[in-house]
Parts: sequence; structure tokens; C-alpha cells
Amino acid sequence: MDKLKSYPLDKKVKELFERQRQFSKKWESTRITKEIYIELSESIVRVAVSWQDKGGRIIDPYKKEETSTATARFVGALGFLIRTGHCLDLIDICIKSMNRACEDLYYSFERPHISGPEFYVKECMQGYLALKDKVDKKLVKKWEKYLGEYDPEKNYVAVLSKNKPEDIHNFCTFGLAGESFKKAYKIADNSDFIERHLETQIQFFTEYGMYRDPNDPMTYDWTARMNLSLLEYFGYKGKYSKDLNEILRRGGLTTLLFLSTTGESPFGGRSNQYHFNEATISLICEYEANRYKRQGELQIAGAFKRTARLTALSIKRWLGLSPFRHIKNSFPPEIQHGWQRGYGFFSAYSLLIASQFGFAYLLADDSIEERQTLYEIGGYILNLPDAFHKVFATCCGYHIEIDTKADNNYDATGLGRIHKISIPTELGLSTPIASKPNYSVSVEPSLRNVSIGPGWEDKVGNKYYLSDLSDKIEDVQVKIIKEETEEVKFEVIYKGKFENRIKEAYTINKEGIEIEDEISGSVKDILVQIPLLQTDGENISDIKIGNKKFEVKYLNCIYKVECLDSGVVDTFVEPFSAPNRNGIYKVGCFKTKGNFIKYKLSLEKCKK
Repeated sequence: MDKLKSYPLDKKVKELFERQRQFSKKWESTRITKEIYIELSESIVRVAVSWQDKGGRIIDPYKKEETSTATARFVGALGFLIRTGHCLDLIDICIKSMNRACEDLYYSFERPHISGPEFYVKECMQGYLALKDKVDKKLVKKWEKYLGEYDPEKNYVAVLSKNKPEDIHNFCTFGLAGESFKKAYKIADNSDFIERHLETQIQFFTEYGMYRDPNDPMTYDWTARMNLSLLEYFGYKGKYSKDLNEILRRGGLTTLLFLSTTGESPFGGRSNQYHFNEATISLICEYEANRYKRQGELQIAGAFKRTARLTALSIKRWLGLSPFRHIKNSFPPEIQHGWQRGYGFFSAYSLLIASQFGFAYLLADDSIEERQTLYEIGGYILNLPDAFHKVFATCCGYHIEIDTKADNNYDATGLGRIHKISIPTELGLSTPIASKPNYSVSVEPSLRNVSIGPGWEDKVGNKYYLSDLSDKIEDVQVKIIKEETEEVKFEVIYKGKFENRIKEAYTINKEGIEIEDEISGSVKDILVQIPLLQTDGENISDIKIGNKKFEVKYLNCIYKVECLDSGVVDTFVEPFSAPNRNGIYKVGCFKTKGNFIKYKLSLEKCKK
């Protein structure tokens, strides 16, 4: 591959870890061991046992049929638990599903209903290692045949024999991880396959160490990096080892900067808001903790370890519901609110959480001493200017994410996330609102795309909103003004196929987030729209409208929105509902004369 460009964040990361070394505020270790991964995984697997049919297949409890990868992921998750001495009462259950998954993998070339057999491999290898000493040797030989005696080029989907190199995307990384796993345990040595296909994958990484799947969905950045981390973990030392190692180093550090102060992964694109995202990031952070321990950089190792555990904890509240939820809302699963259309099914994506936590456990090293995460220290801004088109800012417990050119199938341009540590993430906003979402919602979709941000009315009464302008945006400039532990300031300026120039100025400190919006050009009135949580599917909020302000009380927390303009401000709520993956929102608006408006957002616990 071409020589890697320099990593744009090396200086920033070095300065932030220096802050970490000098950080004087009191903090406490989580005191969480890697047993957290067993706890969370087993809570899913024991429920999933009831989904197994007589032949060993996992039948989705809501779709009422086997969905792609579900049986294999059940094997991987349960196999991990058996390997660690748990769920020994379920060995026979695991054997039944192992037989089905291995057979499907081996015969996948002639079974068109098997979608993505490369997903099966690392899961079946977990099952193999868990069961090989617990079953008859003839059965072990059969599994070894099914796992080792097929041609990956024939069985897998994302391979050079069937696609152009530029068309082989994240599916391929699953195959690479699986083949490395097989090689490590002498099941098969397809090193040539690994080298040829790894070359196709390295081309998709940015200088930030992030993987670009088509349309830049954030989920498939860390999904690909997770698989390639496992490729290395299982012993890859080939032609691209040096480049891959550097790419993964960069991606790991970038991850520390884009995570929310709640531990949640960013929004952006398809497969978002599912809990497997956090399980995947926990795995990556455990892998990176090991890297820095080997290098003797124990402070960085400790930050990655703590990040891994806090990320896992961030989804525990949903996994503790009955039934547990595989996505970040509390709607009854049968309603399928927020589910990705076509593949985001309960069985497969629940068992993926459990399987990913299994691999996180495998990589975890409890001897590493925790250190503060970077987001606990704060005072930084991350701009991803081209690929992924995101701006992140973290300060004083607050974290925001801005999409500067959103994929309107899933998101909306503008401020799409406002989080604060220890506050339910859906209260402010966790992901924008799409008017034509490529995922299911339980009410009519919003009449327009909605993020937190400006709009305007021209002199003839036409209204425009930044959230709707993705296709017309041609240039975005981000100017970082201040990055200090107690305060950050920056500006985002949008230009494009519209006559107006949109400028947003952000200030974040312990008081909250202050935003100044200015629209140049022909403007009669300026507007701001702010989603206000109505329900998460189970809990209902209390929305109050005041003079130039909104308040939303929810789960003993309060979200305050206040317009700071001194003039006359029309304060109202739109008549339509606006659902996203997390819940159903109303849309609060401020409207005032002119082209400038200033407002403040804050989140806090309710006072007793």
C-alpha cells in the first residue's frame, strides 16, 4: 500500500495524556473485573436457549424463523461461556447448534439462504475450542472437516473470486479474523487468502485509522477494526503487519476521542444504536490496553482498560430489562421500534452482544491498573472533516456530536447528540431524527429531518432548516478557538447550493452548551428546533413550555433549553411527533426576527 500519511491527532493525544498525568481531581476505580463480560453475556445466552429448535437452529422469537448468523453467534457466545467454566449445563445445547452452524458454513456455497458465511467462522471456532474435549472424537473430526476443508474463495461472499477489490467491504474482515483463528489452532492455513484479501481492506482506512464502509456508517469502522484486531491477536505476522498495526493504533486513539462521556459509541448511519456497538468497542479497547502494556505505557493502557469497562456498563440498564433490549430504547421488542430494516433482528444482534463480550473477555488483562478515560478529563474537540463528516466536543462531563453532511436515511445534519455523564442519553438527544428512516418506527415519521440547530424564513415565507440541507452542502469549515479542561469553543460554518451562509458558534463548560446561530443572506426570521423527549417506549417525560424556554423531566433528570435573546421570541412546539431509534420526540422551536439567535442547553439531576 501507499505510505501512510501522518496521524493528525498524535500531538493532541500526547497533550491529553499529559493532562491525564497531571489530573488532580478525585476519581475512583470502577473495580470491575473482566467478569462483567461473563455476567452480561450469560444473561443473554440463557434466554436464547429457549429459541433453539429441535435441530439446533436458533429461531428469532419475533420473526419466528432463523435469521442470518443467529445460530452461529449462539455457538460463539455459549462456547465462550463454556470455555470459562460457565453454562456447563448447556453443553448438549451448544453441540446441537454447533452441528448446524458448521454444516451451514461448509455447504454454504450451495445454500443460498446462508448470508455471509464468513461471519460464522470465528463463532464456530469458539464452539470448537469449548467442545472438542467434551464430545466423541468422530464428531471432532467432522467439525474439523467442516471448518478446515473448504475453499474460502468458494464459500465466502466478499472475496476476490467474486468481486472487484474496491467492492469488497466489511464482510471480508470477518473472514480474515476467522481464517487467522483457524490458522492459530491448526485447523487450516489459508495464509495466501489472508494476504491477498487484507490488501483490499487496508485501502479503506483513513489517516485517522478509521475504516470506510460505503456511505461511512460509524458502526462499520469499529466492526472492521475489531475483526482486524482479532486477526493480529491470533498471530498474523504477514506482509501488511506493520501497516495494520499502525492503523489499529491510530483507530484506537481516535476511538478514545469520539466516545461519549456516558461510554456510548457515536451515532452515524446504519446498524446504529444497537448494543453490540459498545460490546465491539470494549473488545477493541481491551486489545489496545494490551498493546500499551507490552510497550510499558501503563497510563495509556489503564485508560483503555477503564474505557472498555465503562463502555460495557453503559448498556447494562437495557440488558437488565425484561425482556432485555438489544437496542437503545425501552419499546416492547415485538414493536420493533428502531430496528434496522432487513437484518437488525433480535436474535442475531442480541447474540452478537454476547459473542463480542466473549472475545473482550478473552483479550482482557485485569492486571492493568485503571487510569482516567480521556472523556473524564475532557477539554478537546475532534473534527473528522471529510470521511465520516463529524465533529465531536467533550468538556466538563458534556459530550456533543455534530454531523456536518448527514446520510438522511438515518440522520440529519447539525447537532445530533448532547450527552452528559450519568444522565440518560436519550434525554437530550442521542441521534438525530430522519424523516424517511431506513429503520422501523412505531409512529408516523417526522415531517422533516430534525437535529438541534437553526432554520430560517425568507421574506416570502419559505422555511429552510440546516437539518434538511445535506445534499446541498458543499463546504464545511470548523474553526477551533479554545480547548481547555474547563471550556472549549469552536465554530462550524456551512456553505453550499443555497444563498445563505450558516455559522454556528459553540461554547461548552460546566454550565452547559451555549450556541450562537447566524444566517447570512435574505432572512426575515431565524428559527431553532430542539427535539424534546416524549417517551423511550416505557417511560413518559414531562415537557414544560415557558417564556423562551423548555424543560423536560425524565427519570429524575432535567433537560433545560433557554433562548438567551433579549427581544421577542416565539416559543412553540410543532404539532407532529418525531421518532428516532431511541424514542419519540416533540420538536420545540424558538423564532425571532433577524438573522441571529443565542440559546443554551443543559442536563442535570433533579434536586431532591
